[in-house]
Amino acid sequence: MERTAIGSWLRSTQAFCQQLCDKETLQYGIAYYSPRFAPLVEACQFREVWIPDPSKVADAFRETESWFASRNLHCLRWSPAEGQGTEHLGPFLIERGFTPRQSLIMGLARWTSALSTHGLRILPARATRAALRETFRDHAGPSFRNAGPAFPSRSSRDDDQPLEDLRAEAAVERLDDPQLDMFVALADKTSVGRCALYQTGDIAQIVDLAVTDHAAADHARAALLHHALALAKRLTIPTVLVALAPQDRPQQALFESAGFIAAGTYVEFDRES
Repeated sequence: MERTAIGSWLRSTQAFCQQLCDKETLQYGIAYYSPRFAPLVEACQFREVWIPDPSKVADAFRETESWFASRNLHCLRWSPAEGQGTEHLGPFLIERGFTPRQSLIMGLARWTSALSTHGLRILPARATRAALRETFRDHAGPSFRNAGPAFPSRSSRDDDQPLEDLRAEAAVERLDDPQLDMFVALADKTSVGRCALYQTGDIAQIVDLAVTDHAAADHARAALLHHALALAKRLTIPTVLVALAPQDRPQQALFESAGFIAAGTYVEFDRES
C-alpha cells in the first residue's frame, strides 16, 4: 500500500506521544496515558480509533471512558485511524462535549536556501535547558499547531502546578529522546523561541515552533524553522511534515516559503475535563 502524508503523520505522531506515555491496546484503538502529565492532551488520549460498524460507537465510548476512569484519568482526545470515517463518530463525540479540531498537514516538497540568523543565537536545547524553560513563560506567543508540546491542554486543574510549568517539564523530559532535536533561539541572552525536529525512521515532523512576544519574533520564527530544516537536510530525511491550523494563513505562508505544500487535512476530537 502506498504511504500517504496523513498515514505518515499519524505514524510519527504516535511515536511522539509515546515519549511521555505508556500505551495499551483496547478493542477499538490504543490508549495513551501518563498520570504525571494527565492535564496535557497528548498524555491522555485514544488514538488509532477504528470502528467499522457505526452501531458500535457507543460501545467503544463506554469501554474507553471506563478504561481511563479505572486509572483515575480522563480521556481528552479521540484520534481516528487513517480511513476511519467520522460521519457517525463525530456527531456522537460532539454530543458528549468533544470539539472537532482540524489540522492541515503540509509536507516538504523542496529544499530552500538557509536563512540568516543575524542577531540570534540558535542553540541545542539539551545544552540550554533553562533557556528552553524560559520560552514557556506567560508572555510566550501562540505556538504552531502540531503533535508534541504544542498540544492544547486541559483548562481546569486538579493541583496547583501552573500549566505552563507542566508543559515545560514535559518538553524538558522529551530531550532525553535521541530522535528529538530541540533548539532555542536567544536574542541578547534572552530566550525568544523554540522549535524541534522529531524523526521516526524516514519521517520527520517540525514540532512546537513557538516564539515569545519579542521585537524579533518573525525573524526568530523563520530562523528556527530553517535551522530545523537544515538538520533534516543533513540527515537526508525524505519526508518532513508539519500540522497547522487551517485558518491561520500567516503560519501556512511561512511554511510555504520554506518549501512546504498542503498534503491533506485530518480531524481529531478534543475536550476539557
